[in-house]
Amino acid sequence: MPRTRASQGTYPRVKELRETMSEGGIPDSVPIVMAGGVWRLDEWEHWIDNPELGQIAFQFGTRPLLTQESPIPPGWKERLMTLEEGDVLLHRFSPTGFYSSAVRTPFLRNLEARSERQIAFTKESIGDHAFELDVGIGTKKNYWVTKGDLQHAREWHAQGFTRAMKTPDDTLVFVTPEEEKIIRRDQAECMGCLSQCAFSSWADNEESTGRLADPRSFCIQKTLQDIAHGGHVDDNLMFAGHSAFRFKSDPFYSNGFVPTVKQLVDRILTGA
Repeated sequence: MPRTRASQGTYPRVKELRETMSEGGIPDSVPIVMAGGVWRLDEWEHWIDNPELGQIAFQFGTRPLLTQESPIPPGWKERLMTLEEGDVLLHRFSPTGFYSSAVRTPFLRNLEARSERQIAFTKESIGDHAFELDVGIGTKKNYWVTKGDLQHAREWHAQGFTRAMKTPDDTLVFVTPEEEKIIRRDQAECMGCLSQCAFSSWADNEESTGRLADPRSFCIQKTLQDIAHGGHVDDNLMFAGHSAFRFKSDPFYSNGFVPTVKQLVDRILTGA
């Protein structure tokens, strides 16, 4: 079995990490955990019992999603079996501020498109920002943009994205009136599930963070609750690792086979 690109590209860094650990007196018996991109062990065979790396452990995150005991709903499991390479996006739309991987459902694609409909502004005419924005804002606003961005804004407005929402980065994103209503409602109904949420101005001390809520993000509590309780995968955030496309081609899952956890572990132990 050929080595995967992940195992090839990561090896020098893990080797260097082990050397640094050894210099610090950490024995080789302390494992380095490989997480992300691990599908089958025979693709990592040259890592196992390798004196340069010491003890290595492997974390399987994506494959256990597609098991009979997995608590994710049937629609999520069914979609996993249909993914193509590239259908999973590493994104930073999460209100946590961290990167995460998710399937590019219409929900995620909408967030991508929303951020693409974005322009920078100044509150007075400065340099190239010499053109006053005349669409997507109230009459009392005073935003100055570049000539090119003014043209973009007018084009988006003509397409129905008639509402400009301010972000914490002094930019404006253009959304439809319906999208703006949903964003405002979700922000107003914030339950405080995160101590510092980028999507709202909530803080764990029940006071405002003093930061502007970011319309480029989303209410993570709302979407995770919905998809976990049978909400349509197209309308929600659907987590999966970048190797999820392999469900479709791996013969272990042929004909829609969904293994038990025991069957999966037994399969993994064979190296496949």
